[in-house]
Amino acid sequence: MPDPYSQLLEWRRNEGSARGLAKLPRDFYATTAAYLQETRRAYEGDLRENPSSRRGELARQTHQRASQIGRDIVEARMSKLLSAAFQASIGGVRDLPNALPEERSLFDRLVQNLIDYRRASAPYLESDGAAAPLPEAPVPSATKPAAPPGTSDGPVSPASRMEYVRILKDSRPIQIGPDTVDLRREEILAVPPETAQLLVATKLAERVRTESTPPVT
Repeated sequence: MPDPYSQLLEWRRNEGSARGLAKLPRDFYATTAAYLQETRRAYEGDLRENPSSRRGELARQTHQRASQIGRDIVEARMSKLLSAAFQASIGGVRDLPNALPEERSLFDRLVQNLIDYRRASAPYLESDGAAAPLPEAPVPSATKPAAPPGTSDGPVSPASRMEYVRILKDSRPIQIGPDTVDLRREEILAVPPETAQLLVATKLAERVRTESTPPVT
């Protein structure tokens, strides 16, 4: 069985060559922390007894190199976790082969935090929100085209007769009965005669002349 230092070197090589998470023992974090604590105590004890001790200096260098190797492994795996969590948050798979218990817990929290952030800050990025149909705005009755002559169920009274106008320039909305109607340039509206007269008088609109369609013989 390789010594802990050589084992760390092998794990770092495997992690660097793997696209996903490389396989590590389930107790990697605990055993690595224990090994680094042990090497630290060893060189500190040696140097405390003899500051010029060759053995203590070698132990200190071993501890520093082992710490760097352990950092390289953890940071490489964290980078992979971040990338996998982002993909999972936008609909990717949540399968995470070779993840250790600590890493799986971190991955799940990252995914949920990313989802919560998207929903709170950019809800339009969510697929379910983007696919949801927008509610249709109610069409004001004043903009509904009048029925063609001769197609009404009964006689049309003068009070219910509508006139067509073409809006000449954008303006603030106006109230027509219970409805609020936006005035947009080049839009044709069907409005009551008194409203048509007001719009024409204020140069906001012009009347659109309509002719009855001759009967088909």
